Amino acid sequence: MAELHATAATHAGGHAGAEGGHASVATYVRIAVVLTVLTAIEVASLYIPGIPYVLLVTGLLFMSVLKFALVVGFYMHLRYDSPILRALFVGPLLIAIAIILALMALFSAFILLPRP
Repeated sequence: MAELHATAATHAGGHAGAEGGHASVATYVRIAVVLTVLTAIEVASLYIPGIPYVLLVTGLLFMSVLKFALVVGFYMHLRYDSPILRALFVGPLLIAIAIILALMALFSAFILLPRP
């Protein structure tokens, strides 16, 4: 019974560092700072005049994929799960990117291809 209680305390966050299955608090703080900086860069890039649409869209999509990977990997603890569970997030991510690009093309916000 004592083993069961110790295991439950470890999974509840009692000794997460000893288990090796979760990141430290410092890692979570660093990830939060990185996410904040990436968000600030995304917002600031929209206000910089003269950025070509190709570079702007590509950069925004890259930063959103990076933020998605950080949030899913660390805050949802998927980094410490099996690779099959990680692979389940790649498909929906690709579908979401395809939907975003299709909507941008549909509403003429995605001007990578010149129109006649």
